[in-house]
Amino acid sequence: METVLYEKYRNHLGLRNKIGRLCWNLTYLIAFRPVVLPQFNRWRIFLLRLFGARIGAGCKIHASAKVWAPWNLEVGQRTAIGPGATCYNPGKIALGNKVTISQGAHLCAASHDYTKKEHPLITGTIEVKDFAWVAAEAFISMGVTVGEGAIIAARGCTVKDVEAWTIVGGNPARFIKKRVMVD
Repeated sequence: METVLYEKYRNHLGLRNKIGRLCWNLTYLIAFRPVVLPQFNRWRIFLLRLFGARIGAGCKIHASAKVWAPWNLEVGQRTAIGPGATCYNPGKIALGNKVTISQGAHLCAASHDYTKKEHPLITGTIEVKDFAWVAAEAFISMGVTVGEGAIIAARGCTVKDVEAWTIVGGNPARFIKKRVMVD
């Protein structure tokens, strides 16, 4: 798990980051979220790219999806981020090709170091590999890699890496079965 302690991350929390977040939040409220029609998907992707997101072709990002810091978001091709999904990404979030992030899913790439009095911010990269599916209201913690083709079941809470082509669920998420493709 790649974790960055506050001391190393301090520069990213400076004035430049705060101004970037302020500009993004205003853009999100005024130009991203109110445009709910599916025909404006390209507009939302344009806005995310304008703020530094790297997004591949054929992606769908719902108007109510929340992205904390577009400059820390990488999305492959033909990936979907559903309604009400949250990408809380002071740390990097990387989504592969043909990934589905379902409604209400929460990807959280930061936390606090509870072993220190100051509770400093720590971050970790979240990586969701190709063909994976994060089902409705599932949670993925910082530093987690979801393997290719894996499924996080609805409301599953994932705090450890998930093997490729497996299905996990529960809180904490546990192995349910192997994912087998029949077509």
